[in-house]
Amino acid sequence: MENSFQTSFIPKKPINFGAPSKEPKSFFSLISIFVLALIVLASGSLFVYKNYLIQQKKTLSESLLLASSSFEKETIQELDLFNKHTEAAKKILDGHIVFSPVFSLLEEITIPSVQYISFEQQLDNNIVTVKIKGLARDYRSIALQSDMFNTAKGRSFKNVIFSDLLKDKNNNIGFSLEFNIDHSLLLYANNPSMAEENLNNSNVN
Repeated sequence: MENSFQTSFIPKKPINFGAPSKEPKSFFSLISIFVLALIVLASGSLFVYKNYLIQQKKTLSESLLLASSSFEKETIQELDLFNKHTEAAKKILDGHIVFSPVFSLLEEITIPSVQYISFEQQLDNNIVTVKIKGLARDYRSIALQSDMFNTAKGRSFKNVIFSDLLKDKNNNIGFSLEFNIDHSLLLYANNPSMAEENLNNSNVN
């Protein structure tokens, strides 16, 4: 008996190749993508903000340096101007002369038996010449007065000459006196007591 069977290669149901899966995406995958997007966005923002801060710092540093340079320049100019004014004032004081010390010193070395009637000063090429007319009790008084000009206090008076000795009707001896003054005695800068007196007077006013 011969066995017989039928084999069919035709599928009873159609086979679907490559059909897309209709399974929904995972919820956690969506969350991961969202977080990753946030991280990328935040990183980009931080990078941009960092560059902004660096640029701001550079700009502020340049502005500060420029302001500092300008301040230093103005300060130097002010100090230079102050120095010029100080030097000018110093030159004025160095050249400024006063006669008050002459009168004070002359009073100190004049003996009681001698009096001065007239006083005249002349300035020529920074040389001060004083001419005085006076009266003395006698010739001896004139000799004593001449000696006073040779003392330590009288050495500020140079080239002292007594002349025109003449007795008047009261037996007093008239005379003429001429001398030069040491320039240092006349300088305002060499008389700190006068500067202090002027300062006190200005404070009172």
